[in-house]
Amino acid sequence: MTVSRRRRLVGTAATAFLAVAAVLAVAQPASAHNSIISTTPAEGSTITEQPEQLVITTNDNLLDLGDAGQSNQIQVTGPGDERLYYGTACAAVNGPALVMPLQLGQAGEYTVVWQLVSTDGHPLSGSYTFEWAPAEGQELATGSAKPACATGGASTVEPSSEAGGVEPQSSSDGGLSGDVWWIVGAIGVVLIAGIGVLLVTRRKPEPVSDDQGTDTSAP
Repeated sequence: MTVSRRRRLVGTAATAFLAVAAVLAVAQPASAHNSIISTTPAEGSTITEQPEQLVITTNDNLLDLGDAGQSNQIQVTGPGDERLYYGTACAAVNGPALVMPLQLGQAGEYTVVWQLVSTDGHPLSGSYTFEWAPAEGQELATGSAKPACATGGASTVEPSSEAGGVEPQSSSDGGLSGDVWWIVGAIGVVLIAGIGVLLVTRRKPEPVSDDQGTDTSAP
């Protein structure tokens, strides 16, 4: 193989290697589900003033399906024997955050159950609690027997059994499996390209000519 041909093959293999590596680097973040960055009120916190709104913030824009708050929901229930819901309107998507107007009632532990649609289309859900210890002079809400967005046949939101705290859990493992196979396939292509580069760049031994291998001199 000539030097110029070897260089062309090396250049082609190196280009393929870099292209696959770049696709892998870009595709993996794009396929990832959203993750929760913060909540207001925070999980496990104790607040003394009306929060005015409850905010769940993620690391990427949420998907707004325009279905009147049925896909992206927040439900807040308070203490006491009677199950009362708090929140004066449906939750709304605001970029990477899900926001719901909120006024709390009697003091005690409040439970937040949330559901949202990740930027890749996967629904996520979870729950957490916080304490409400109203300071003197705080106006208290009465609560409602139904969530603010319980219109039509809507049911209450239930967190997935695997959800812990504010960590999001996908309702389906299908997307995750697809991501894993994509990564495995891309890594395989990268490895094959790297092996190709090594094989091409290996210097083959020069063949021995007949003149060099046979001694024709007279004794």
